[in-house]
Amino acid sequence: MPMNFCKKETRKEKENATAQNKSEVAIPCNRYIFRAIYTKTIITIENKFTSKKISILMLLIIVLIGNAFSTPPVYNCEINGIVKDSITGEGLPFASVQIFSQNDSIMLKGVLTDVNGNYTIKDIIPGKYRLIASYMGYKKNEIIKDIQEKNEKHNFLLSKKSISLSEVAIITEKNLIEKNIEKTTINVAKNTTLTGGTATDVMQTLPSVDVDIDGNINYRGSDKVIILLNGEKSELVKSLDQIPADQIEKVELINNPSARYEAEGMSGIINIVLKSGNSGENKTTIMLNVGYPETLGGNAGYSGLFGKIRFFATAGVNHKTQYQTKEHLRENYENSDAMNFYQLDRQDENLNNAFINTNLEYAINKKQRIGLSVIGSKKINSADREIHYETQNKIGNIEAESLKEIDIALDNYTIDGNVNYRYSFKNSGQFLKANFHYSLLDQLQQMNNGFYPELNDIYPELQNTDSKQLNKEADFSLDYSHPLSDSILFEAGYNFNTKDLLNDFYSESYNYNAAEWTEDTALANKFNYIQQINAIYLNINTKLKCLEIQAGVRAEYTNNSQNNKNEHEYFNLFPSINITKKLNNHFTVFAGYNRRINRPTIKMLNPFTDEYADLLNMHKGNPELKPEYVNSYEVGNRFIFNKFSGFGSVYYRDIDQAISRIKSASNDSALVVSFMNLEKAKLLGGEVAISYKPFKWWSINTGGNIFYTSLNGEYENNQVNNNKIGWNASVSSKIKLPKDFGFQLSGYYRSKLPSVMGTYIERYYMDIAVNKKILKNKGQLVFKISDIFNTYKFGLDLDAVDENNFRYSQTNRKKIESRYFIMSFIYNINGKEQQKKNQKENFFLDGFDK
Repeated sequence: MPMNFCKKETRKEKENATAQNKSEVAIPCNRYIFRAIYTKTIITIENKFTSKKISILMLLIIVLIGNAFSTPPVYNCEINGIVKDSITGEGLPFASVQIFSQNDSIMLKGVLTDVNGNYTIKDIIPGKYRLIASYMGYKKNEIIKDIQEKNEKHNFLLSKKSISLSEVAIITEKNLIEKNIEKTTINVAKNTTLTGGTATDVMQTLPSVDVDIDGNINYRGSDKVIILLNGEKSELVKSLDQIPADQIEKVELINNPSARYEAEGMSGIINIVLKSGNSGENKTTIMLNVGYPETLGGNAGYSGLFGKIRFFATAGVNHKTQYQTKEHLRENYENSDAMNFYQLDRQDENLNNAFINTNLEYAINKKQRIGLSVIGSKKINSADREIHYETQNKIGNIEAESLKEIDIALDNYTIDGNVNYRYSFKNSGQFLKANFHYSLLDQLQQMNNGFYPELNDIYPELQNTDSKQLNKEADFSLDYSHPLSDSILFEAGYNFNTKDLLNDFYSESYNYNAAEWTEDTALANKFNYIQQINAIYLNINTKLKCLEIQAGVRAEYTNNSQNNKNEHEYFNLFPSINITKKLNNHFTVFAGYNRRINRPTIKMLNPFTDEYADLLNMHKGNPELKPEYVNSYEVGNRFIFNKFSGFGSVYYRDIDQAISRIKSASNDSALVVSFMNLEKAKLLGGEVAISYKPFKWWSINTGGNIFYTSLNGEYENNQVNNNKIGWNASVSSKIKLPKDFGFQLSGYYRSKLPSVMGTYIERYYMDIAVNKKILKNKGQLVFKISDIFNTYKFGLDLDAVDENNFRYSQTNRKKIESRYFIMSFIYNINGKEQQKKNQKENFFLDGFDK
């Protein structure tokens, strides 16, 4: 009996426990009603009621049983929000959000955020729950939430952490390309084909980015793009080859900038983000490069977290030799009295560069933090240049020859400093940020020229030139962010920017008769350009279920002067709006509009030329240039599936007072490159980028851009009415091989490209890299070949009218040494074994780990 009694009690306890857990979906008092009625009914039956009454009572019993076990009406709830980085406020893609019972560890539901960090959990029974948000490399955030409303909202803020398990570092695989409402992020640190390269090499791997014959960066068919360094203007970006590719963490392409960003740049903004040791790990790494043609380099870096202080520093030196050749052929085919002119230009360079990047951040308390960063670069280059000139008759025979020999020395240094302060208020997402930035470039280029009018001349014409640049730029910004609710964010700010740019040119020639050097006073010049911009902005971000809207306006007042004259002042408003709507788990559509401005640079304005090396191809600016204004529109779609994902968009640019580079003939032999405002320009284009992972060991990233350009205007005797189409495409393929080997191949193609000066020829190249993890995964070897088939070259074909109304053509070709064989060794001195923990790969795929 005791045994049986215990068993019955145990069963009863289980029934009670089960009933207790289901208390939210059942009404306990119904069971007692049922029992009382049931007892009364049995007694009545025992008193031998009539069969008719028994039937009625049995029917009543059935109804009561149904009522006793029925569930009262319960409405389902929903909770949604955003999982954000606690410092940057950016949404974290594919973070995990899980919901648990309040008193146990049973997970009821779990979801991943989308590419913007948004999450939604549906069909929740009202009650109290534990919600946990997590993301690789971040601390978990856990809350207790009483969910009673049909549409609850809660945003999670996650802070980064350092993970170390018995000297094993857990490394999250970043997506190669990430896209949100404001920007596209390319994590270039994962691309091993860039090892040992420069920021210029990085630019050429970006979607829809190209480098023209003069080294200018083009984005989406236009060279009107603003390049920033860590979100700031910097003199360093004016010479991208002094920034090592190994120092770059990622690049952000901001096609439709909000009002928070400066208004310059027709195509948008390219922001280069350097490595800063944000992981918080105490880590020391070294990298060594050696290659052929002559290439040597190395850098060392350290990052550490000491209580409230995070410190990061890296420094390196690089050396390589490089040649470049140019060919120009001008044919005066309509002027029967004019000769044709051909020249071959070769320059052999010795390039040396040192680079340092430091970053320190101090957490004053939980609400306040201050940061300091200093970036420096030192460049010491030399080159030997020879220009061979030929004067040819109409059938190509040489009538005369001359030679120019030039020794070039370039010495510069750049310092870039930044101080920032951030105060976080009690409310999540509310903060005030102040930032001061200063950038300085001091450069001297010296050229010793010897010109032989005839090849058999004994004594050359001697000329020495000094070209000095002193550029100073400073800006101060104040930004305030205030969430008005869980779905509305208000932003406002002020920015002041000032630049003082000086070009100073000096020339002297040797007088054989007097046996002395004489100053060329007619050539010496100074050009000083000063510009100041005061700007304020207002911005609103709103989220309405699947719809996200970002709208704002920026006001800028600009004043500038040239050599303390030609002062200009103007005021402009720049509205912007971006809209994103999530259609379902696979598709998100977006649309955007903004108005932008492109102000002339000092090179475009300086009326003096500081380039006397090449007598037949010279450059000078136009001090009468006006800013160009751009109305920019874009619509597109982002898509996510299991094995492939990407985005596509169509964009349109309507440009007033379009600034264009022109090439005109000053006589029957010399050409001058300058700048002018066209009446109108239009650009219509489409862009697509796709990532595909057919297998776990193979991933492919590809992208393309096609654009239609319409240019209308007039310069000198030339009517401009160009309507042409250009396109480019790139592909990158990564394969993981056995025994910790990896292989990566990337290729690029650009079609013929129209411009006011003529047509740029097509360009294409291919790079490969192989990597191998060694020393128990503490080190890595990378071998790469850039431009495997040595096809990387530039070309421009021109057909125009000279000052005497005769038509002429010029063929231009330029080749920079581009095929390099480079071996790199990367080692983690701390010796932490690297283990990868894969993140869900729903959006774009990774490049190689580094």
